[in-house]
Amino acid sequence: MGKVLFTGNRSEANEHLNEKLQEKIDCIFVELKEQRILETAEKEKVTLIVVHLTALSSEERVELARLLHDTDKIPFILTGSRDELHKYFGRTEARILRFIRTPLLFSAFVAEIKRILTRLEEREIAESELYEIESKVIVEKEQPKHILIVDDDPVVLRTMSNVLRGLFRVSVVKTGNAAVSFLANERPDLILLDYQMPLCDGPQTLGAIRSQEAYKDIPVFFLTDVNDAAMVKDALTLNPQDYILKSAGVRHLLQKIEAFF
Repeated sequence: MGKVLFTGNRSEANEHLNEKLQEKIDCIFVELKEQRILETAEKEKVTLIVVHLTALSSEERVELARLLHDTDKIPFILTGSRDELHKYFGRTEARILRFIRTPLLFSAFVAEIKRILTRLEEREIAESELYEIESKVIVEKEQPKHILIVDDDPVVLRTMSNVLRGLFRVSVVKTGNAAVSFLANERPDLILLDYQMPLCDGPQTLGAIRSQEAYKDIPVFFLTDVNDAAMVKDALTLNPQDYILKSAGVRHLLQKIEAFF
């Protein structure tokens, strides 16, 4: 099976995604700079370029436009939200084989890449399929897991959302009461719950969740800034599925979530 070059913004989330891809396929990550991508693609005999469109800077979008314009031998897959993907419809000068809407299950993402690599290897892709961009085909696989983040800090909400949205469906609320209200209408697969919040804190919120028959079994991870043995002990008596220090970083959080699912 051929080699994949994965590119996008140089974020911790993309680096983690590349590490996961390397476990499944022959893949290398290259920052989104046209010249470096072209040089690496030639040197490494790359079969397919996968571009993750989420959170690209204006400079990176310029580099991508040049790359799509100048590269007609190596096919592309573009991944991102529906709005991000629509910006590249009509770019028929590039061999864009697929648009893959994110978030989606990682296994489905890998399966689609493997399927295209196999067809490229077997030379089964017809000329008309090379330009599916014209018919605006977007691959939408199985629905990703849904995560609710509950935190009163807007910076934490924004940071976690940006990291998790490539792999999961993410909702956010700022208070414990808002979390309970949210559950009346939607049922997430996991709740990331800040331990220390004003008014209704993490333990109180978890107690309210566990008291409702309809969603008492929704898994909850406590998140905290405080590494205190007594607090950890108290938190664990409430039987959350995990207790994670925010200071451990988003990669650690991603690993915990992926191991849980």
